[in-house]
Amino acid sequence: MKITPVLALGACCILICSAQAAKSRTYMDTITNKQRVLSFYKQIVGQRKTELIPEFIVEDYKQHNPTVKQGRAGIIEMINYLKTLPPPPEGAKSPIVRSIQEGDFVVTHLDVQFMGKHMAVVDLFKLKDGMLIEHWDAIQPLPDESGKTVTSTNGTAEIDHSALAENSKLVVAQFYKAIIAKQSANQFIDTAYVEHDGSVFASGGGLVKYLSQPERAIKIYRLIAEGDFVVVQSQFNRTHKTFVFYEIFRVAEDKIAEHWSVEQAIPDRIQPEDMF
Repeated sequence: MKITPVLALGACCILICSAQAAKSRTYMDTITNKQRVLSFYKQIVGQRKTELIPEFIVEDYKQHNPTVKQGRAGIIEMINYLKTLPPPPEGAKSPIVRSIQEGDFVVTHLDVQFMGKHMAVVDLFKLKDGMLIEHWDAIQPLPDESGKTVTSTNGTAEIDHSALAENSKLVVAQFYKAIIAKQSANQFIDTAYVEHDGSVFASGGGLVKYLSQPERAIKIYRLIAEGDFVVVQSQFNRTHKTFVFYEIFRVAEDKIAEHWSVEQAIPDRIQPEDMF
């Protein structure tokens, strides 16, 4: 496998995860899919325990990152590469900022600083019977955000489980239905909503206007919700390029109250559908 800068940074982004360690197999059989994924980060990636990979990853693991080999072999190769890097510093803060689960899907949102690079990352995993069977991701370099009150990844992190995921998902689905139909969508945005996407700031027109740009040609693949958080996996076009686009919405009182995103250009040699 060719180790590219993006792959190296993407792999290293989870070196310092501090998720709770897995316990016995009996315990592992009863924990949630989210806990299972966090244990994968901790034990396989953070602690580089390649011997535990068969307990987490199916043999025919499907990988949608074109820089990583398919199957369990791709994970083994990645972890062996990580073993050549310096270990994470003792007591380092976990880069995992948010984790969202719906059924067999688990999404993690990470803030990564590595070798002078600052990255925002979204990982999406699909599980079956407690085993990871499929993976998608996007990695976006970030500018220097030191001193800013609102950054690309800060803000609300705890999920409000008193909120109904079905309702949160409906709000976002209706919002995007209006966007795609070129209809008014401002009614779904709270007047005090917090925007974390620097591109939206740069556009000067707010989230609705930014997403409504005619050249975007949005195609939505998945909506995943837990409590008041909703993740949208989609693609869009810009300057004759197709991008993978992950958005995280926080919904409060039937309005979009907060918004984050991670985007990554799809390589020219890759068909967009292969990354979804």
